[in-house]
Amino acid sequence: MILGSIIAMIVAFPASADTVHWDFSESSSGENVHWLSPTTINPNVYQIEYDYEITYVGVDVWFLGILWHDEVTSEIDPKLLSGKDIVDGPAPIIVLDESYVIDGDSDGNIDVEIDMFVQVNGKGRGQLDITNIFLGDVWVDTGFPFGDELLQIDRIYMDGHIDVTEIDLPCPADIDNDGAVDVTDILITIGNWGGSGEGDVDGDGIVSVSDILLIVGAWGPC
Repeated sequence: MILGSIIAMIVAFPASADTVHWDFSESSSGENVHWLSPTTINPNVYQIEYDYEITYVGVDVWFLGILWHDEVTSEIDPKLLSGKDIVDGPAPIIVLDESYVIDGDSDGNIDVEIDMFVQVNGKGRGQLDITNIFLGDVWVDTGFPFGDELLQIDRIYMDGHIDVTEIDLPCPADIDNDGAVDVTDILITIGNWGGSGEGDVDGDGIVSVSDILLIVGAWGPC
């Protein structure tokens, strides 16, 4: 009964580490994009919580030697622009695997199409891959005297960020908090036998044989 209560407590109250924030800002004229985060998280975490958002999508076109830039973020399904979830580790952990189809000028034809894959890879690094990039034509109002012109898209831009929080499973049997349940934890518990505090793994207010049994049952790395 005590062991069951401890397990339930651990599952219900995981401990969260600090959140890592990764920004990305990439562009392409048709070539594949491969981005890696500058920092890493622990790939062997119990769980991670991720929260991503694509904040900006824009395109470049050229007309009579003049560069025209247009934002098309609003033309994308909002459900594809952000998301969050808590998923089990260890890494690799897939954050996003979607195809984006954009009709920026609402003429019924595809202007931009890409496949986007985001993950926390096996080394704990954020990874973004944009592949199968199609850049089509888009109608642009070029003003007097030319008016609307159907122009080839030259480049696409995408900005966004990913927040990742490591969620570690608490290890109450690791008395000295060295990352492993071992003989040192047994000795600390015996040294405080009959008291409270250190070694009171089950939280019943007294260090006793039930705490020793819990330590033995959790033996090994946390």
